[in-house]
Amino acid sequence: MLWLILALIGAISTSLTTIFAKIGIKDVKSNFATAYRTGVVIICCVVMCLITGSIKDIGNLTLQNWIFLIFSGLATACSWLCYYKAIKLGDINKVAPIDKSSFVLTSILFLIFFFNDTTKGGSILIICMLILSIVLMLIGTIFMINKKDGQKTKSKAWLIYAIASAIFASLVALFVKIGLKNISSDLGTLLRTIIVFVFASIIALSKKEYKGILKITNKSLIFLTLSGLATGGAWLCEYYALNIAGVNPIAVNSIGKLSILLTMLFSFIVLKEKFNKKSLVGLSLLTIGIILIIIFSL
Repeated sequence: MLWLILALIGAISTSLTTIFAKIGIKDVKSNFATAYRTGVVIICCVVMCLITGSIKDIGNLTLQNWIFLIFSGLATACSWLCYYKAIKLGDINKVAPIDKSSFVLTSILFLIFFFNDTTKGGSILIICMLILSIVLMLIGTIFMINKKDGQKTKSKAWLIYAIASAIFASLVALFVKIGLKNISSDLGTLLRTIIVFVFASIIALSKKEYKGILKITNKSLIFLTLSGLATGGAWLCEYYALNIAGVNPIAVNSIGKLSILLTMLFSFIVLKEKFNKKSLVGLSLLTIGIILIIIFSL
């Protein structure tokens, strides 16, 4: 049950990450915001590694660990850069569902590379359940992607960035699962976060987004910092859960999508974004699909 608790905490932290980022990114360049937030995550991971003592194990990493942790970091960086750009251009209640649709490709990849863990040794019942759950979650996600009533979207740029974010995000969990083999999750999280930070910083510097840093308000810095802290908590919980032997990685990945519930609730209360009946039906289908996966994974 530890994996379930950790996955749920990770989902809550992920939802807070999105809300804090949406508030903090106002009047801040998206690439700089990504680099800044990642810097905060690095600090969290360093503290955790020092507390657990896992930092001393860095010399024991295999070539496979390094390769897949680097890949996961690069995929994360690309996903974040696209996601930040998407929520800056579009509404969070439209961007979030598209971004979370990455679970479909991720689930397929987990089925291929971790068949025994995901299907409990090839159980026909579990396989049917996974297919049903994924279909429900996919239909729910499609229902949640809608325009506001009476609104005509001037640009589809946010949609392109949101789709790109989902594609890159779909590869992250798989790379992390492989990269964390035989090492502690907090050390793995630290190393991949450093990769993300370097990548995002290079992009921000190349676009000279460091200009105007002094004009960033305290409010933006506070919420971007909170977003980074929430991200650190989400990653540490999710990746620890993924690293537990015998745990269904699809279940862990799917539970993370519960963050949409809190994200949409916060966006309704704090950001005053509206929802229609179609998006609420989609949210219900998505939730049912996740609950089914949890039940059959216990």
